[in-house]
Amino acid sequence: MVVDDVEGLWERLEGEELRGVFIGLNRELVEELVVAAQVRRASGEKLSAIDGELVAIKGNIALKGRETTAGSVAYSTEVEDEHALVVQRVIEAGGIPIGPANLAEFAYTGIGLNPHYGNAPNGLDRARVPGGSSSGSAAAISNGVCDLAIGSDTSGSTRVPAAFQGICGYRATMGRYPMEGVVPLGASLDVLGPMARTVEGICALDAVMCGKHSSHDTTAEERAFRLVVPDLDGLGISAEIMEMFEHSIDMLSAAGIQIVRRDLRPILKAHLLFAEHGTLVSVEAREQIAQYVDVSKDKIDPQIKARLERALPMTPKKLAYLRRQRAVLQSEIEVQLKGDLLLMPTVPDVPPLISEVEESVEAFQEANALALRLTMITAFLNMPSLALPVDLEKPSHSISICGAAAQDELVLAAGCAVERVLR
Repeated sequence: MVVDDVEGLWERLEGEELRGVFIGLNRELVEELVVAAQVRRASGEKLSAIDGELVAIKGNIALKGRETTAGSVAYSTEVEDEHALVVQRVIEAGGIPIGPANLAEFAYTGIGLNPHYGNAPNGLDRARVPGGSSSGSAAAISNGVCDLAIGSDTSGSTRVPAAFQGICGYRATMGRYPMEGVVPLGASLDVLGPMARTVEGICALDAVMCGKHSSHDTTAEERAFRLVVPDLDGLGISAEIMEMFEHSIDMLSAAGIQIVRRDLRPILKAHLLFAEHGTLVSVEAREQIAQYVDVSKDKIDPQIKARLERALPMTPKKLAYLRRQRAVLQSEIEVQLKGDLLLMPTVPDVPPLISEVEESVEAFQEANALALRLTMITAFLNMPSLALPVDLEKPSHSISICGAAAQDELVLAAGCAVERVLR
């Protein structure tokens, strides 16, 4: 979304309707880059597909001249001397980073609420949670501030808010984007993720984040693909979401997209592994956040504190087992997919009402586990995963296309083809 009226933008962002989308605003940089983009546009110059576009930047990603708080009031970096590398690439491509966007504190919930900076408004239903942890990044798009954003995804933090708010979110294969200048949560799971109104926007931002200024060729004609629907029994997916999912399968099949049903055991195996042994992210997040703050004393979101305290105890032996199983299941899913792509719902149910979870630790923790149930599996398996809406006006009516590690281009190509059918 190209912006010419910067004063109008600031006025809108200061209004009650959009309070909570950002936890600060880098006004000087935005104004400088808007003028530069206007000059280029007047001369017919275009640096990339995102030239002149606002790009919301999640608040755990460094912006030069600002402290990075990761959504906390108990932690911040020193004033950043440099932008995070992905932000610098956005600027070099003519994009206009705006932020920091709101997020769940330390990027550690799929619900996305933040008691310190206010809650980012869900653009589809303000009574419902925005999804997290990249809540503000998604809200900036769903509320019409911009068409592009950068979030981070450890267990689903780009895809859950994308699903809850009717936009697209992408988790790439780990290592696809540089992580310099990003406050870590779980080192073996963290990856940045482009978010956008359309898959085309995801592709454009992905190219820039990779250090290229032109999108990858994602035409369906040049990239044949087949989608595999796994057995989803045992994953607790609601009737509404299953009905939406089956309807989307019918639409895609009718349009000529190849879809087969095949049992992919690593999906359920990962889910059962978490239930029995706990999650890798809970261990890594607890260790990482303890380096930032004293969780027992500092002013931390009570829901974040509760999640850290409730994590299953993990002995070194059990942690080693979990990591070995991760490698085994990653190999298994690659073999069983046979070059095909996984198709599944992005989230198991509609987002809960804020009033249902905000004051209840029990309700919040249950809702958080449910929100992340599916996305956590594909993150654990290091599967590039694209969430895209089936119905732009219905929260959680979203499907995900996922591939084996390093199949990013194929996933994005399939996403473009699927979006053309659904839109």
